[in-house]
Amino acid sequence: MRPVMSYGQKSSFVSSIPFQGRGDFGFVASQSTFTPGITIKMLPLADLSLPQEVEMSEFDQLVNDLNDQFRAGKRLSGVEVNTQHQKGGSNKIFGRFIGFELDRKHQVIRAFIRDSVSNKRVEVYPASLMTVNESAGHTKTFMQFLIQD
Repeated sequence: MRPVMSYGQKSSFVSSIPFQGRGDFGFVASQSTFTPGITIKMLPLADLSLPQEVEMSEFDQLVNDLNDQFRAGKRLSGVEVNTQHQKGGSNKIFGRFIGFELDRKHQVIRAFIRDSVSNKRVEVYPASLMTVNESAGHTKTFMQFLIQD
């Protein structure tokens, strides 16, 4: 069984920690599958203080909600970026969802869909994403679509 730390690693580690007393180390007993008997290792104690409460920002919460709602490979529809300024109106894209690109510094979320017609990667507005309900066997009537099992 090889040592947990070499002597040089141990001495550099001990000199870097703020506490260096004898009671600052814990002993761990383990049983090896290769050699019979019990091995006792001396390991430095970890910081056992309670973690501070982690607060999530609004941006992180929004990203988590979007990731829970939309998965890669799912069929979605969305409005292509900057097409609402064209003469014919906005261009709606149907295709497989690729994923989100996040810019945490500026808090910008970009969504991308692989267009099923042109097979190109197209950027869409994240707020315009909608799942596409498809039926494998037949096309549903409006009432069947509204009343789903």
